[in-house]
Amino acid sequence: MALCGVLVAGCSALRGSQVGDLQPSFFPLAPRSHWEYVVRRGVRAQAFRFVATVKQDEFVANDGRACRIVDERYGDLIESDRVPVLYCAEGGFLHRLMSLEYRGDALEDNGLRSGEIKFLPTDLGHAEAWEGRTNAYRLPDGSGFVVQQLHRAGPEATPVVVPAGEFQSCVRVDTTAIHYATDPGGEPIGPRIVYHYADWYAPGVGLVKTEQRDTKAQVIATIELVGYQIGVEVPKP
Repeated sequence: MALCGVLVAGCSALRGSQVGDLQPSFFPLAPRSHWEYVVRRGVRAQAFRFVATVKQDEFVANDGRACRIVDERYGDLIESDRVPVLYCAEGGFLHRLMSLEYRGDALEDNGLRSGEIKFLPTDLGHAEAWEGRTNAYRLPDGSGFVVQQLHRAGPEATPVVVPAGEFQSCVRVDTTAIHYATDPGGEPIGPRIVYHYADWYAPGVGLVKTEQRDTKAQVIATIELVGYQIGVEVPKP
């Protein structure tokens, strides 16, 4: 399987790294970790569940790269409807591969070439500002849809309170996300849509809260942690 095709830029930057390089304090990826969130969006604040679970085994690519697999489920989807996201650490950042799907128990590329470069710094506690890029999809002719992300991080002075509890010493990440389509040459075309996000990460826990705002600073969606369990890796025989 050629995972390098998932990301249209910086594929070589993912080589030779293990997810274990990631500092665990603000984004733990220990096997069997589990988070459950409530997502509310829309004028009537319609709510649904979002569940993420770290699998026990890593995904090892043909070139030896090891990435952690996180299964995601939305709403009331059954276990077989889980969506895999691969997290790979390299060059001081955590990157996400989102162009795989389950076919039976095997992971196979779905051809959309979806991925996110520079999702989070591996040492979020000392991060300040960085720029990332998400490829929502890329078609065979080279056209697609991308999101340019401008991030800034800093300590949150007050506790963050969500259904799962009260969390101290969080890091807040503010993001401006610029959405636009691209032509076969990779050049932006059509209108651009801008959203603003605030994410709060708690030490030893991970993401505890997200707010999405429009250009008028109105909150249009929230994500809040309901429950979690940070797993422990089982030694291999």
